[in-house]
Amino acid sequence: MKTKAIVFPEAFKTEIMELELPPMADSDILVETQISAISVGTERWTYIGKRSEIGFPSVPGYMGIGKILEMGKGAAARGYKIGDVVNFSNSKLPKGYDETWMGTHLSHAVVDVCTDVDWVEGGFNIMHCEKVPKNCSPEDVALTQLCAVAMRGIEMAGVPAASKVLINGLGIIGQFAVQVCRLKGAYVAASDVDTKRMGLAKKYGADWTIDASSQNILAEADKITNGEGFDVIIDTASIPAVINQIFPALKLYGKFIFQGWYPPPSSLDLNTFHTKLPTCYFPCAHTGRATMTAMRWTASGKLDSRKMITHCVKPEAASDIYKMIEQNKEPFLGVLFDWRNN
Repeated sequence: MKTKAIVFPEAFKTEIMELELPPMADSDILVETQISAISVGTERWTYIGKRSEIGFPSVPGYMGIGKILEMGKGAAARGYKIGDVVNFSNSKLPKGYDETWMGTHLSHAVVDVCTDVDWVEGGFNIMHCEKVPKNCSPEDVALTQLCAVAMRGIEMAGVPAASKVLINGLGIIGQFAVQVCRLKGAYVAASDVDTKRMGLAKKYGADWTIDASSQNILAEADKITNGEGFDVIIDTASIPAVINQIFPALKLYGKFIFQGWYPPPSSLDLNTFHTKLPTCYFPCAHTGRATMTAMRWTASGKLDSRKMITHCVKPEAASDIYKMIEQNKEPFLGVLFDWRNN
């Protein structure tokens, strides 16, 4: 079967290609994609050739929403049904394409729902494919895997109720972190240089916002925490120089979550870390359980991502979209590709 796909044939280049899907196995489902969402940070690094584990050509994306058209016996035994709408994170690609943990920006996808999807206590446990609640539209849940990314770090650190948390960087993961920490009963300060993103964080329940372009973060932290420092700091901006500035806002024995991808080499000031006796967490990837939780919260009205969507375009606009993201040409946050009627 043929599929239309967004392809990175090489760095800084995007094309729409028709590919031949690999044959389906008993463990697979065939999904007709409705919406796929861009993970801005990851896909930007991939687009410019900085993710060394991802080669070219490749099909980017790890967030897809679509309807099951066909399935194998093994997939049916797992409870999947034709017509189910699923949230999937990668797919099988033709020979010659880099097999990565991505591959969702395509019109039809072959997804293995039987391999490496069982929960293993103490295992790496990654998101693969989850059913979408019936009262959620594709747009409602298109970004929920990024909520699951935020949840990995929050769960690792065990953010307690009534703790004071600073979230630095208010992209999609930061906005979800604001909502999840509030759901856990924490008091949240949200920091960024973009006033619109700070305003959105306020709508999502942030107790305080700090404009990093005009305010002294350490002075504001002293006011918020009465000089004690934050119990937890979550960084999503992935800029070592900024981390060096905000780390002193952590309380003694506090917790710091490096909730981003930090390309080597790093210029982190480890001497400052040394003086705080902190516990640091380096989350990676996300789980299907967390994605399902995010979708259930969405279905019940406790979580919202629709306000984050700034662009919803047809796949044919992909080249312009990735150039916009790489060059930061205009304000953007949540970016979706709409594959319906394509």
